[in-house]
Formats: sequence, structure tokens, C-alpha cells
Amino acid sequence: MFRNRQFILRSLVDLVEIVYPLPKPPKRPGSRRILIFNWRDTRHSWAGGAEVYVHELAKRWVRDGHHVTVFCGNDGHSPRREIIDGVHLVRRGGFYLVYFWAFAYYLVRFRGRYDVILDCHNGIPFFTPLYAKEPVIGVVHHIHQVVFRQYLPVPLAGFASWLEKDLMPWAYRRRRFITVSDSTRREMTEIGLGRAGISIVHNGVDFEQLQPGTKAPEPTVLYLGRLAPYKSIDVLIRGFDIVRRRVPAARLVIAGSGEDAGRLKRLATKLQLHDAVDFQGRVSNSGKIMLLQSAWVFVNPSLMEGWGITTIEANACGTPVVGSNVLRAARFHPPAPHRLPHPSRRP
Repeated sequence: MFRNRQFILRSLVDLVEIVYPLPKPPKRPGSRRILIFNWRDTRHSWAGGAEVYVHELAKRWVRDGHHVTVFCGNDGHSPRREIIDGVHLVRRGGFYLVYFWAFAYYLVRFRGRYDVILDCHNGIPFFTPLYAKEPVIGVVHHIHQVVFRQYLPVPLAGFASWLEKDLMPWAYRRRRFITVSDSTRREMTEIGLGRAGISIVHNGVDFEQLQPGTKAPEPTVLYLGRLAPYKSIDVLIRGFDIVRRRVPAARLVIAGSGEDAGRLKRLATKLQLHDAVDFQGRVSNSGKIMLLQSAWVFVNPSLMEGWGITTIEANACGTPVVGSNVLRAARFHPPAPHRLPHPSRRP
């Protein structure tokens, strides 16, 4: 009840504040005013690699003299407006209302004030080409068709699938896209997305921070990222049950937060792995680096991944990575919960 009241109150404030003017982005010679629509930002409790990717792009544009505003959802734990690394953040709405507020705020507050829009896709598009007059560039990390079929109820799965593979290619037919890997570009092409062109901007890491370190004394398997159903962390836990029988000293560290945390903890208890599986929750950046350095192996079991940033972060820390064969998963049904996906090493 308390959380519902908070949600209603935030929505009312969002409605009232839409009429209050935001400072007009400054226009300097040779600079651009860039507006980014993204589901979340790096401070969101469910933030992941996609948010890091967008923020790293944004802060570099700021260093180059451009003005960048990110419009994103609010989990209720962050200020409604904030400046981080020179990037202006406007947080409105929640899980789904962020899309409505993006449309409303554009019409009332943003229209005519920016030179270009970066439209970031997280399953549900913002559909900015249908109402924005500025040039729009789309950003796609992965295609969600497998996730829709596997984890959404049938009517909702069909609707979400139609939005992504039918309506979205039509709405963005004249817009260029950025993606992170060849595999995602192939999946986009298969559904007709990106007909105006797709450029690949790979994920990157900071080698000044991410370097090899001291390994843990005991065999340590690490997962670090969002705890979401499509990440297939349950497959990792079941696989670790087999590892544990052969290597009794082995331990599994799961770092991150998300909607699947409760189910995963119950699974570990059911398999009697509660003393070998360490759920650490969300960790700081320094804590993340320490975990990546100390792990013996990093596992990315996700059935859908354009190219996970944590994969190359682990490699930068001298830790080998085992990942699911996402190309196979994209064309076939995901593996049954009691079976391990086909493993493949990622460079």
C-alpha cells in the first residue's frame, strides 16, 4: 500500500512539473545538443550494461563540448534531476510510464531544443520517429523475440513480439541504428530492422581500472549482472551443483540485483547449495573489480546477449569466460532448466 501511494504521488508530481520550464540547453558554435531516451540510467537499482554503455557515450560527448540530456525512468531512489559527469539526467515515470512521459515531455519541454535524439531500445521502443522532428538514431543491444516467447504470457508475448518485429521496423524504417556486435546486427536484419543502415560501436572497458589481480584461494565461479529470468542464472546454479559434487571446495558468487533474486535463492537452498553460493547483491565499482580479479572463471549464461560488457571486463582482469551459445538460443527454444546450455569460450 505504501509503495502504491509513493507511485501515485510521484506520478502526480511528474504531471505537475511538466509545465515548469527546464533550462534551455546552451548552443555553442560547433557543438550539438543531444537528447537521449533510455529506460534507465546507471543509478537505477536495475541498471545494467546497456546503461553503462549509454553513459560512457554521453560523458565523452560532454567532454567534446556537447550538451547531453538523458531522459529515463525513476526507481524512486534517485533525484528527479541530477548532473553526473556533466550529463543532465531527467528521471520521470517508472517501468512503463517512462514511455508516456518521454512522449509528453518531448511535446511540452524538449521539442525544438535539441539537434539530435538517441533512442535506446530495451524491448519496448520509444517510437520517437512517430512524433519527433529532430534526426533520430536508434540504439539496440539485442533482439528480444526469444525472451518474449519464453517469459511473457501468451497474449502479451504476441503483442510485444509484434511491436519489435513488425511495428518497430516500419516506424524506424528511415532511421539509422547503432548496435554492439555482429550477432545483434544479424538478428536486427532478420526482422527487417535497420534498413537505413546499422553501425557497430563495440563495448569497451577501462584498462586503467580493470587489470589482473590476485585469485581467490578456492576455486571460484562468478556471475555479475542483473538477476533477471532471461539471464538464465538458474542454469548456472544447476550446473554448479554438478561442479560442486566433483570439486567440493568450489564456490559460486552471484553479484547483482533484480526481480529474479528470490527464486534463485530458493533454488540454491533446494539444491542444498546455500553454503556454497554467495549472493552478494549489488556491489560497488571497486567491489566489482575485486570480484572479477579474484574469480577463477566468469560465467555468462544468458540466453540473449548482444555482447555483455561484463564478459570483456572479466577478460581484462585476466579471468576466462564461459558463455551460452546465444546464436543457437536465438533460433531454437532455450535449454530445459535441468540441462546446461552449449558452452563456448568468448575471447
